[in-house]
Amino acid sequence: MKLRPPVCPPSSAFGRRPCFLISLAWVWRTARLLVLGLSLNAPGAFAADDAVPLRLGSGEKSLARYQEYGYNAAIIGDVTQLATYDAVCPGVIIRGSDLWKRIEGQREKFQKAYDQAVKCGLAVCLMTDEVSMPIPILARLQKRSSADLRAEFDLDSPEFWDLYRAKYREVLKAYPRVAYVMVRTGENYSHPDEGFIGRTVVHGGKYDDAYFRHMQRLIEETRRVVVDEFGRTLIWRTWDLGNDGFHANPQVYDRVLAGLPERKGLIFAVKFTQTDFWRYNDFNPMIGRGGVKQIVEYECAREYEGKGAFPDYVGPIHAGAMRRMAALGVTNSWIWDATGGWGGPFLKSDRWVRLNDEATSRLARNPALDPRALAQEWAAREFGVRASTNVAEIAMLSADCVLKSQYIAPYARDHHGWKPSLNLMRDDIIRGAELKPLYDGSKNSLPEVFAEKEEAVAIAGRMRALFESSHADIAAERGEPVYQETLGGLIYLESLAKVMCHYVNGMFLYYNWQEKRDPATMTRAEQELQAWRADWQYYQTEVPKLPGVASLYRSQNNQTPDSAKGAMADLCEAALRDLSANAAAGKAVPVDGKN
Repeated sequence: MKLRPPVCPPSSAFGRRPCFLISLAWVWRTARLLVLGLSLNAPGAFAADDAVPLRLGSGEKSLARYQEYGYNAAIIGDVTQLATYDAVCPGVIIRGSDLWKRIEGQREKFQKAYDQAVKCGLAVCLMTDEVSMPIPILARLQKRSSADLRAEFDLDSPEFWDLYRAKYREVLKAYPRVAYVMVRTGENYSHPDEGFIGRTVVHGGKYDDAYFRHMQRLIEETRRVVVDEFGRTLIWRTWDLGNDGFHANPQVYDRVLAGLPERKGLIFAVKFTQTDFWRYNDFNPMIGRGGVKQIVEYECAREYEGKGAFPDYVGPIHAGAMRRMAALGVTNSWIWDATGGWGGPFLKSDRWVRLNDEATSRLARNPALDPRALAQEWAAREFGVRASTNVAEIAMLSADCVLKSQYIAPYARDHHGWKPSLNLMRDDIIRGAELKPLYDGSKNSLPEVFAEKEEAVAIAGRMRALFESSHADIAAERGEPVYQETLGGLIYLESLAKVMCHYVNGMFLYYNWQEKRDPATMTRAEQELQAWRADWQYYQTEVPKLPGVASLYRSQNNQTPDSAKGAMADLCEAALRDLSANAAAGKAVPVDGKN
């Protein structure tokens, strides 16, 4: 048996250098193969190895990135979109149909990534949402036409379970090097326009007896096929929405696990935050709980915090969480390199995301590392040794700047967990409908809100000044384009911080004036909102001219262009009109983002 070190294709995304490091995971597996005398073509050759902590990556366009960061596994496909069901329902998905072509296209795409992963020494992980099926298969199961189909699955039906098992058997038999299968049940993104239909296990937020019975059976039926029949490892995501479910509520978590006596080959995935990747979330109390194997999730490009459009260094946050999970005996990490959310901001440069990726991947191997030292090492490579101290300081300041700019502290402190600031900013959207409830929850602490927003602007200005003070060093060691591109992102952050400062402070003063009719408050509100108008104009017109900057935030309430009514700009302009028209009389028409 001739064994070669992994040869991973060069990383091409954003022009980064190729990966030249040999994967430690490959070395470990090769040693075991030699000892055991296994063939590299044997179905079990890439089975999970409990002796090595799992470092799972997702979100990369180039598999070389995973090897570069020292991961030993990667998510690269969807079980549901790879299954034809030909063994149990021959001809139901019609050959040549759009759905058939889609499945064939997904299989071709997956095969290429699958082969590259093997060359890189990476174990392959498939994931899917359950419960999900192709529309023709579900139509046959329900004995309905596709037009009359309902997103319903009878989880007490033997016929359903026959089809469910067949999906996993088909795919795992076709791809023997798949080592892990991951299942999510708390959200379901099966799209009928793509030929699939699905639903979550919980309905209407009710964690009733039916929920527990169905969740436990789903886990056990999947485990029997994936683990018992095929010798792979099943990763079950506890993730669901809100504060009350499997992921965030210890009572639900404990009850689900209590009905799972057989746990061989089973790992539960838990985000390190109690709910989603927001600030103002406690360390997830499910970590280390229940006597089961776990993998903890970390996100490096947060959809609630700009996705890398500007610095938002998560190294210190991740270091603290990884130390706590290690103390609880959990060593497996899943790192979301560049995924999360919907829409933009869309990046021209992913430089700041790569800082998070590198720091998080290194902390996963050694949580005791110093996040500042990691930032400085990265900065020395990106900008040169002489600028590295200043850039590391910029990184260390960034998380506090984002926190103060994009959250409302008094409200968030009282609403820990799910939507701590009501997603006032998410993806590339700045909303308006959420602002009045945020005010109502914060109006007893308005000076703190105002100071917080002003502090965010001051920190952003300090970050920019630190970078500008290293201009000559960066230009000499890395070139003027690198300097200008990075400066653009810092100006983007400072400009956005000013927009949010005057938006929140101006509207909160306006709401306060509506309640108290204080002339001084009315004057301050108008001043703040006039400043918002000027800064919003600058952000929209001047920031896009800067080299290398991401796409802009938009004033909308969701991703559809027709949702601008009642969003930030509409809200502020209505308030300004009201203040101007009623400056003498002090009368006002309520503006709450819903009119």
